Amino acid sequence: MEGLVGCYDTFYPDKKAFDEIGVDLSMWGFKPQFMLANHPAMDTQASGWDKNYNTQDWIASDVEFIQLWAGHYRAITRCNYFLDGLNEMEDELFEDGAEGKKWLEAEARAIRAWNYLNLAKNFGRIPMLETGEDFLNTPAKPRAATVDETWEFVIQDFEYAAAILDWRPSNGEYGRVTKGFCLSYLGIVKMYQEKYEEAKSLFKQVMDSGIYSLVPCYSYLFDTDKAWTTEDIFAVVMWTDNGSNMGSANGWDPQDDHYMFAMYNTASTEYGGWGSLYISWECYYSFEEGDRRRQMSMAALGEENPFTGQLLGASEGFTTPKIGAEYMPNISSTKYWRMPADYNVINQPFTMHHLRYSEILLDYAECCFRTGENANGWNAINQVRERAFGRLEIESNLKSQNPDYPIRLLGADDQVTVPDAQTYYSQYKNEKGYSADTWLVAVNMERRHEFNAEYSFFYDIKRSGMIEEFLNIEYPKGIGTADSYTQWQTYRNFDLNMNKLNLYPIPYQEILTNNGIDPSDQNPGY
Repeated sequence: MEGLVGCYDTFYPDKKAFDEIGVDLSMWGFKPQFMLANHPAMDTQASGWDKNYNTQDWIASDVEFIQLWAGHYRAITRCNYFLDGLNEMEDELFEDGAEGKKWLEAEARAIRAWNYLNLAKNFGRIPMLETGEDFLNTPAKPRAATVDETWEFVIQDFEYAAAILDWRPSNGEYGRVTKGFCLSYLGIVKMYQEKYEEAKSLFKQVMDSGIYSLVPCYSYLFDTDKAWTTEDIFAVVMWTDNGSNMGSANGWDPQDDHYMFAMYNTASTEYGGWGSLYISWECYYSFEEGDRRRQMSMAALGEENPFTGQLLGASEGFTTPKIGAEYMPNISSTKYWRMPADYNVINQPFTMHHLRYSEILLDYAECCFRTGENANGWNAINQVRERAFGRLEIESNLKSQNPDYPIRLLGADDQVTVPDAQTYYSQYKNEKGYSADTWLVAVNMERRHEFNAEYSFFYDIKRSGMIEEFLNIEYPKGIGTADSYTQWQTYRNFDLNMNKLNLYPIPYQEILTNNGIDPSDQNPGY
């Protein structure tokens, strides 16, 4: 069991990982993941060295790529060691005999598959280390011959685990993988393979399980006092208070930073944030009137962060739509910035929502449209929109249950109108000039508003084939000027490089150290 705990430890940030793999993973799970899943789509933006991910100026030697690569292979290696040792153990050593042994194998294989899935959607073909293998005993492991070879390995692990695991986590220990975890991610793999009928069936099992449901209030998902909601299919809860950051020679101790970085990377620079995550004005203005997700996930110039009471634009130098030397949009995410950015207390609890039920609904919707079940597709989209416009708040009468919540909640005395998704997005498509099908515009715009600054938007919009049109329509090249504080539009002065948008580069360090990979194996465009 201790070996399995070591596999689970790899979901969490770890400064000490440097001693193990030579890479700093002190922000693992939040960064580089949220950066790579968002910035290239430009709805989130960054200054400093992170800005390259908004301008397609990233290169194979950037630290984020070796962090992602090494972090996932660290987890895969631990799973491979654990599975190798497990194979050598007699069934009688386990409390439930052979069944108990299979359960542990299922959890480890599911964790391994999840890490391979994340590698494949970033890098495409990757080396497939099998049980007992690592890069020390297999130092010349080549990339898989095809990406389908990678997917088939992942599918075998998820299918094995899904057949054994229960819908509820083992021993009631939330954070452990489940049948819902396996079936959901297996469905996502099938979407990458364009096997939409199979994916649809998998998602339907999850939807019909009765285990998951949308949280009535969108904002509740990101509250610091809530964890493992009914919507979480997989999450990592950064809950433990690790103490103050004070005490080292330079005023703060990196060893204690695990719980702080989300807040500092998302807080407004007006109030001490570090400038790694701003929200674009294009994204802000794209919300429909009445869609409460904007109010519940971001604060813009002239608005107050309801959780900290801090007004954006109250200070000199922060009173314009763009701020800072690099002209960043004056909008901050409040998904993670829910406490004042205070160097004396660095550890704000937060949850990394890796996979939510709303994502399954929207993925199911896409599969329905691709397989001719349009009515079911629109129904799934409208379920997400019912929550977005407050209908679920009213049905749950949240206003009376939580009258002191920082954002005014809706209750039994309130009424809302939820615009029909098909009608609205038909008009949106025509006004914007999209050539994509109305349903594809609808699914991806709902993803845009639902998963901003989370883990899936960039991957979904490129997998679904809409990334090029999205960027050209929502962020057209050459609008305005680069150095204006009063212009709200994002200034894009570069042509889109579709090779870069398709896949990230194999890390340069991996090409140098893995004798099974040479420069000719690099992804196109690098």
